[in-house]
Amino acid sequence: MATELHAGSVITAIPGEIDLSGEFDPVLITAADRPSNDTLPVMSDPAADHECSELKRRREDIELKHQRIREFLDASEQDGVVLGRADSVAWFTSGGDLGQDLTSECSSVLLFINRTSRAVISDNVQSSRVFEEELAGLGFQLKERPWFDEPFRRVAELCHNKRIATDLGSTGCMLFRREGNPLRGLRQRLTSLERQRLRELGRTLTLAVEATCRNFDRGEREADVAGHLAHRLLREGVVPVDLRVASDDRLARFRQPTFKAAPILKSATIAITGRRFGLCASLTRTVSFGPVDSEFQAHHTLAAMVDATCIFFSRPGEPISEVFRRAKRIYEKFNAPHEWTLDYQGSLIGYSQRESLLTPDSDLIIQPDMAICWSPSVGSARSEDTAVIDSRGYEVVTAAQDWPQLDVCVKGYTMTRPGILVR
Repeated sequence: MATELHAGSVITAIPGEIDLSGEFDPVLITAADRPSNDTLPVMSDPAADHECSELKRRREDIELKHQRIREFLDASEQDGVVLGRADSVAWFTSGGDLGQDLTSECSSVLLFINRTSRAVISDNVQSSRVFEEELAGLGFQLKERPWFDEPFRRVAELCHNKRIATDLGSTGCMLFRREGNPLRGLRQRLTSLERQRLRELGRTLTLAVEATCRNFDRGEREADVAGHLAHRLLREGVVPVDLRVASDDRLARFRQPTFKAAPILKSATIAITGRRFGLCASLTRTVSFGPVDSEFQAHHTLAAMVDATCIFFSRPGEPISEVFRRAKRIYEKFNAPHEWTLDYQGSLIGYSQRESLLTPDSDLIIQPDMAICWSPSVGSARSEDTAVIDSRGYEVVTAAQDWPQLDVCVKGYTMTRPGILVR
């Protein structure tokens, strides 16, 4: 159906009065209770003899991010950075799987990064796996501690008398709002390796969701279908960060439903966010048993039109608030002016499912290489995919594969959005 649319928290350490006259002894300084000098040696190159192309790409990706950290330190007059959130550590290590558990927001290690070095602060239980399976040959040094020692003691030693930016609060992982994290903006623009990984993740997610939609039986429970999809994803190394299955009219009553024991009799909407190499992508698909009733079809078409409008106008230099204004006009034009107030409309996506929630009064300006996920909903219908913005336009990394399509015309340009699979 074609329709023309007109339209890190900063922690500052106070320098102390310490006499450092005479020859500098890094061993003695490191052994001191509160060393005042940087005891990390200049970073060596342990990957020099490695020929693995994938390792080389990761190493280059980490070097690029280290340079972003250096620029941040220069601009903010800081001396170093401490990262402890799982998403932050995955970002800097180019996909290291270092969370405390499958869905933890806290990392099992801490990273200390300054202009010349990068170190992993790890307990003795984690360190061997970290350096053999996750970070081998990537230029990290180890600062190991016994597992029963307080982890922040080593951090305090490294950070003493220094101005340190961190994604942590004073005692743990989640003590301030994400918007207060000055380091989060460093990862909004994807590197070339991240774009390739997101492209591969998007295709894997899409194929898994579509296969699940084609193969479950009428009468199965939402939880059964969630299990089918999770099984497919885990076999491909994808962690289902968020998995929602809504049968029949549940999406109209609860815009963010979890899966329950409700049987699927007429239709189901599946929304998934999957993570691999630390990166997340999201999409939604809908399946119907038998013909789609006219009201549901109209709602789905409107959601697809809003989605297409948002994707089309998500261009470098465009304010999110302006994209929102255009989306609201579509809702209004089709007599659904309040639908956008009933559910989240989208977010930046990357190493977190919601790097930044997109709101009508957002001051965010879209930049090239940002990943964005618009997810408008109308009644029981939702349209959602993950797209990467660049100077040439956009790339939908979760584009439908073997799936019915809707054609939506935006400013004379025909865009395809996922339709409803009828079984």
